[in-house]
Amino acid sequence: MKAKIQPDYKNLTHAAYVKEFKRLAKMAETQANGEENAVTFFVKRMHKFACGTEAPLMLLSKMDAKWKKQAKEDLKGDKKMILIAKAHFTAGENGNVLELSPIKGNAPLAKIAKEGKALLKKAKFALVKAGEAVSAAAAEGAAAGGEEEAPKEEAQPTTEDSKTTETAETTSDDTAAAGAESAAVDPQLEKKKAKGRQVMAKMLENLQKIEAKLKN
Repeated sequence: MKAKIQPDYKNLTHAAYVKEFKRLAKMAETQANGEENAVTFFVKRMHKFACGTEAPLMLLSKMDAKWKKQAKEDLKGDKKMILIAKAHFTAGENGNVLELSPIKGNAPLAKIAKEGKALLKKAKFALVKAGEAVSAAAAEGAAAGGEEEAPKEEAQPTTEDSKTTETAETTSDDTAAAGAESAAVDPQLEKKKAKGRQVMAKMLENLQKIEAKLKN
């Protein structure tokens, strides 16, 4: 899709330009659909046409050698008035969006959109910097997701609560350990205790015999 009009600024009227721009814009909606099919977007802000009208000159096409040469000449002037970018269409909620990836020139996109508002309205598309349309959609999705109730977080114990819990657990563990130790039976100790009881019983028996003899 190449422009039919030539960069003949001395003879190019605004009416002829607008007609060509609308034709190119309509073609670009299908032929420049997607980044892989990007075309060139050339802008000269507030250009003075042969008819005397001052308005933005925006060209959306695959630029031929003549237009490339003219764009190069225009860049030698005020770069804030010129923009050359790669452009492709993406579908938006409110219509097609033309995503731009600037290559040369420093013309602000906001001013281009403002100054070319009437023409862009006729072409029925909006201008955005490449990636902004996707970012905006992602932001809207995140905002919609944020409206859902967030999961409640479990209450975290305070420092004092943690210390109290830790102390209680330590005490419990120590008590349990002591109980376990006391519950354990030492066989050797039990044997010694049994033998001691036998000796005491024998001694008591001998004492009783001695007392009996003394009474007699």
